[in-house]
Amino acid sequence: MEDLYLTGPRENNMRVGPGTLLIAPPKMTDGRFVKSVILVTHHNSAGTFALCLNKPTRNDLKEFSRDIGLDKELPFSLYWGGPVNQQSLWMIHDNNWENEHSMIVTDKWRVTSNESMFHHLADGDAPRNFRLVFGFCSWAPGQLEMELAGTFPFTRSSSWLILPNSNPEFVLETDPSKLWKTSVELCGQQAVNNWMA
Repeated sequence: MEDLYLTGPRENNMRVGPGTLLIAPPKMTDGRFVKSVILVTHHNSAGTFALCLNKPTRNDLKEFSRDIGLDKELPFSLYWGGPVNQQSLWMIHDNNWENEHSMIVTDKWRVTSNESMFHHLADGDAPRNFRLVFGFCSWAPGQLEMELAGTFPFTRSSSWLILPNSNPEFVLETDPSKLWKTSVELCGQQAVNNWMA
């Protein structure tokens, strides 16, 4: 059963990469990220790009459907993906669906951000597991590493947990209100080492 959730080491000394989940610490000082679970989609020398996946909003795509001229209103809920560029819309989804505009994150994950995806959704052509988010998270080069290592002004007790090689089924089928707690439990020893040491 554990293979459904992750493969690879649980310790924080592993490298962050696409497909990694970042799990917010309980002492998170930025209220926007309290109990957040964030999927890293890009991580390189230019910095880190990621999407928060467990912060539902009261918004949906109905109004947006009219704005782009769809005949059918799309009732799908929108999640808060992060504080940067909140006008951007992203569909994070599993690998059983993609179009010519989809970006490959890992062999399991895809991200699509193109108006064509809404026309697909309106036609009933949707991924098995997906989430629609607006905005995104980003870190400057080296910033995330400092947060993970607890380098000043950060501390180990306020660092993110790392859950590598996450599966879309686990992330997208878990109740968003329970995703943080479930993810922390999967990183049990890492949480003890980081947050209770």
